[in-house]
Amino acid sequence: MKRLRTFVAIIAVCAGAISTAHAVCGPNLGARLGLVSPTIQLPWADQMAADSMTRANVADENSPIVGLWDVKLFIDGNQVDEGFDQWHSDGTEVLNDNGEPEPPNSTGAVCLGVFKQTGPRTYKLTHPGWFFDANGSLSNVVELLETITVDKNGNSCQGSFIENIYDLSGKRADQLKGTLTATRITPD
Repeated sequence: MKRLRTFVAIIAVCAGAISTAHAVCGPNLGARLGLVSPTIQLPWADQMAADSMTRANVADENSPIVGLWDVKLFIDGNQVDEGFDQWHSDGTEVLNDNGEPEPPNSTGAVCLGVFKQTGPRTYKLTHPGWFFDANGSLSNVVELLETITVDKNGNSCQGSFIENIYDLSGKRADQLKGTLTATRITPD
């Protein structure tokens, strides 16, 4: 009986902690820091939302892109970024990015994307994100677009990317283009 009461007490404490938890990213972060987030209307945002609602060609659990990857991005042959990229069968993607060449900021370096399969072993990814200045203030919004093909062995892939950088009014301030490679991470 004492074990049961202890178990119930632990569950009650955990439930209380969960109900008061807040995510580090998103609107609550700015509110907690006393900042007001600007409303940013980007030209691609409405289309991305419409595409995610009508995605009929997402990967399934047997798709060669589903899994964890070590991805490296290059511009003119120079590595400019690296991250651990998790692709999910529901068409979502999570990137844990090292933030190179700039160091990661205090808000972390995890960002999200959506993708669809466009051909045999070929995928298109739309990946929005944020850029911050040296003071930690939001400075730009970024849209990373990738086209990736998984090799027949299923353990590596390559592709290209376009990174559109927008100012806070939604006007494109810069565009970078490059290539990428990735190697599957396995539990072996």
